[in-house]
Amino acid sequence: MSIRVAAGRFSQAMSAFGSGTLIAHHPDGYIRIFTVDPEIGSDGSARIRGLHGTILQGLANNDKVTIIWQPREHHGWTLIHDGEVDPASPILADDADEDAELIITYVSGMLHRPRAHADGPEWTWPEG
Repeated sequence: MSIRVAAGRFSQAMSAFGSGTLIAHHPDGYIRIFTVDPEIGSDGSARIRGLHGTILQGLANNDKVTIIWQPREHHGWTLIHDGEVDPASPILADDADEDAELIITYVSGMLHRPRAHADGPEWTWPEG
């Protein structure tokens, strides 16, 4: 069961969730995850600060990323943001510090839950 989330409504949907999880590729082919609190623009782009370590090396090698927000309620909805790293992101510069931003361009977004969780709460768009 899925509900598409348009770029312009992503911030509104995100307001119903807590922190998200950035999923990216590790330079050695593994997956790296990092808890994030992105700022979402009106175009659906995500801006993240505080990244460091091998996740940055992975982002330099593979620009496809996903951010997920887990449901707060039993059998609730998961929010998914698929995007691509903007190569001009300040955090990717050689002299960047942890306060520099990673910018993720919005590709697609959706709310999702499996049919087995259909007994959970219906999705209601937050005010805003």
